[in-house]
Formats: sequence, C-alpha cells, structure tokens
Amino acid sequence: MPNNLNVLDCADCPSLGDSIFCNLKKEVLKYISKSKDETLYKKGQIVFNEGVRPLGLHCVATGRVKVYKLGVDGKDQIVRVANSGDIIGYRSLLSNENYSSSAKALVETRTCFIPKSIFFELVENNNEFALNIMRIISKALRAAEFQSMNIAQTTVRQRLADTLLSKKDILEEKKGITVMSFTISRKDLSDLIGCAPETVIRMLSELKKEGVISLHQRKVEILNEAKLYKIAHRYS
Repeated sequence: MPNNLNVLDCADCPSLGDSIFCNLKKEVLKYISKSKDETLYKKGQIVFNEGVRPLGLHCVATGRVKVYKLGVDGKDQIVRVANSGDIIGYRSLLSNENYSSSAKALVETRTCFIPKSIFFELVENNNEFALNIMRIISKALRAAEFQSMNIAQTTVRQRLADTLLSKKDILEEKKGITVMSFTISRKDLSDLIGCAPETVIRMLSELKKEGVISLHQRKVEILNEAKLYKIAHRYS
C-alpha cells in the first residue's frame, strides 16, 4: 500500500519551479499546502486506475509516473511519462469524466493530491493558473498529434532515437564529461514507440555498437547526442 507522508509546504517543494504552481503567491501556496495530501508510491504501485472517478489533481513532487491504457492485446500502451513537477489526471478532472487511463510509479515517487474543490477554486480565481492549465492541455494535444503522425511516418530506429533524446533528464559527471542518462525498462520503451520489446533490444544493441549510447541494465546513457539527433531526423 502507498504510504501517507507528512505534508511538505508547496513553497519548499523541490519541483515547484517546474510546476504550474510556480507563479502563485505565497499565501495561495500556503492555502494549497493545508488542503493537500502527500503519498509515497514504491516502484510499480498504482497512483490511479482507468475507469475511476477523479476526486482531485495529482502533482508529481519527486519521481516518475507512467500514464498508460490497457490495449486490446492486454499490453500497456503508454500515453506519456510524467516527471517531477508534472500534473496527472487533470483532463478527466476538467471534463468531469472517469479516468481514461491509469497511472503507475516507474520509480519511488512522491505525489501531492489536491482536492477537486481546491483545484477548481484556483482555476476560477487565478487567471494565470487557468492559462497555464490551457497551455498544458494544448501541449498534450500537440504531443498526441505528433506521436500519431510519428508512428505512421517514421521508422522504429528514428522513433527510438527521438524518444531517447526526449528522456535525457539526468545529467552526470563522469571523468570530467557530462553524460545524459535515464532509467526505463525495455518494455516501457517499446510501449512508448509502438513496437515489440525484442525490436527495442535489437535497436539499442545497434546504437551501443555504434558508440551512440551505453547500456547498464535499465539505465541508458547518451554518449553521442549529435548522432542520435541525426538518426531521429533522418540525417544519417
């Protein structure tokens, strides 16, 4: 079971600068802090399930969450991966519908749950917050359109390269060189780009042989970002 945590003040959240709450006044952040709950999810635990009525908004404070739908073949179809500072479940909340997808923690993740009444109060009383919600929805629609077109018009190798570039969210210093890396299972990666896990494994091995990436179990390190970009954009 997920663990309830002592609530951290929103103003002290390490992900505040990356969230839609970053421009809210301190007194508003304090008000939200008094109304929210925090939960710690271990890797693999469910944040919410498809078909359930949303009671509020989830904000990822730390960690990473997979938002996915169960396909007709019984396999997960990843809608997106939410990182620290991202919100999830907002579209169903705004449309007053049941969740159209499920959410699961990819790593140990801490989320803040803001009740529905507080969320709509923010939307109604804060124009900038409402505008930020509209921007997020617009970006999500654009990403969905791009993903649909991308699957139809690009090769698996191109989609893999593009996905690897989009996930380079961790920077590490190794022997004086900045290395971009992230951790994801081969299955989740294959769900993201729309192919079989075996194909992803083969493509990753090819990129490793070419010196573009290195692999350490589930961890992927990008060694040659320029070449990966060329592959993604058909310049290779």
